[in-house]
Amino acid sequence: MRKLVISILAIIVVLCTNSCKDRNGIDMVYTREFNIEFGANTWDTHYHGGDFIVNTNWSEFLGEMTADDINEILPAFATLTNTEGINMDFIRRAVIEIFPNGDTSLTPIEMCFREDIPLNTGTTLQLISGIYNFKDELTDGKFTFRIGLNYRDFPPQTFRVVLDMGFQAFPK
Repeated sequence: MRKLVISILAIIVVLCTNSCKDRNGIDMVYTREFNIEFGANTWDTHYHGGDFIVNTNWSEFLGEMTADDINEILPAFATLTNTEGINMDFIRRAVIEIFPNGDTSLTPIEMCFREDIPLNTGTTLQLISGIYNFKDELTDGKFTFRIGLNYRDFPPQTFRVVLDMGFQAFPK
């Protein structure tokens, strides 16, 4: 019995050390501001951006590395913060989408999302990161994105929102 327990523990340790490796990604963080407009309807998805063109700041984040040195670039986080103290519980759904090659005529790729946002959201909304590898989209020097919001109620007034979003680049 003792040998069985020791064997099982040894297997768990081996599996954990092989599959639970610390992935040391390099943070790539971006900030953008936009307005949520008073009285927008609850039927449509309201898109902000499409013209949000962001410099990737490749050399600032990744130094001398080239695209060949990077294995993948994954979404890490996205947070919407209301700078005026208004509760954002009127938002039902939020999504951030990135356009392939910055071409807004192509179907965008979901970076982060949040469905069925709770009523007690407050002034900050944390989105859930997707799993798509954005290496191709972020190695061109610039990327284009948009934010889609669906409302469960009308926005109470026009106000400013700050989007903080980040990726992690994983070297080979």
